[in-house]
Amino acid sequence: MNAQIWTLVGVLVGVAGALGAAAMSSRAARRAPLDAQRRDKRREVYAAFLSVAADLAVAADPNSANGYRINGAAPDPEEWVQELNRLRRLLMAKYPLVRLEGPEGVEHSGMQVMSAAMSLVMAADNVTVADVPRFGTVAEPANNLSDAIEAFVVDCQRTLRI
Repeated sequence: MNAQIWTLVGVLVGVAGALGAAAMSSRAARRAPLDAQRRDKRREVYAAFLSVAADLAVAADPNSANGYRINGAAPDPEEWVQELNRLRRLLMAKYPLVRLEGPEGVEHSGMQVMSAAMSLVMAADNVTVADVPRFGTVAEPANNLSDAIEAFVVDCQRTLRI
C-alpha cells in the first residue's frame, strides 16, 4: 500500500510539473510578439525624435546645404532663428512620446537633447547681421547638441537590444 501511495504522489508531481512547464512555455510564446511590438513602437518613437533633432543640427550647420550658409550666403538671422525655433518646437512635440515609451535612461538622454537644442536656439538668437562668421556664436551649442544626439542614440540602441 505504501508503494502505491508513493507511486500516486510521483505521478501527481510529474503531471503538475508538466502542466507548469506547458503553462510557462505558452506564456513565453504569447509574450514574445508583445515584446517585439513594444520594441518596434519604441524604435518608431525614438526615430521620429532623432529625425527632428538631426534636422535641427543640420539647420545650425554652416557647411550644410540646408544650414544657415546656403550657397555661401547667410540668410537673415531672424529667418534662421525662426527656422531653428520651428524645429525646436517640433522636437518638443516629439519628446512626450519618448517619455512615455521610456525607459528612464532614454528619457534622460532625450531631455539632454532638448536642453542642448534650447541652448543652441538661444545662442542663435543672439546672432546679428554684423556677426561674421556667424558659426562662432553657435559652435559650442551646436557641438553640444551633436554630442547629446549621439548619447541618445547609444541609449536607444542599448534599450532596443534588451
